[in-house]
Amino acid sequence: MEENRILEEEDRFPDEVVEDVDGLLWLGYLEDVVDFCGHEFVIRTLRLEEEMLAALVSKEYIETLGQAKAWIAAQVGMALVSIDGNENFCPQANPNKKDYARARFQYVSRNWFEPTVNYIYARYADLIERQVNALEEMENLSQGSQDTFMASPEFSTDRADSLPPEIMEFLDEVPED
Repeated sequence: MEENRILEEEDRFPDEVVEDVDGLLWLGYLEDVVDFCGHEFVIRTLRLEEEMLAALVSKEYIETLGQAKAWIAAQVGMALVSIDGNENFCPQANPNKKDYARARFQYVSRNWFEPTVNYIYARYADLIERQVNALEEMENLSQGSQDTFMASPEFSTDRADSLPPEIMEFLDEVPED
């Protein structure tokens, strides 16, 4: 129900994030189509578990010159949804998630040259930035919709200065013991 209330107020979000807010509310992730060198790659933002799996499979490259390249390849491998419409480009051989992440990492690192991986990663980084912007706008809306009390410069802790007149009249009518 809360999601519907926010979506009915889409006009309160800047135009550039409305679609991303919808994606986050309904799907929980953002997705994008990347066209590169005649191929179409669909990528999406990762869940925390998927990012941690990318970290695990790129771990053996820590403290090497390939550390950053391995991390990028692992994230791209996990972010891929489809290649040229094929969602089964790297089928999961067993239920072990780490093996699946390793297979995705190996698929990317063995089959693609670095410029391809870097291009898709740059688009993935753009997707993450869009996600952050959409989340910030959602937070801004949620903070703006809360009733907040702003004390005026004349605010005082003296009861007579801080209570509305109708409450003061009521209190004046209450007999004192």
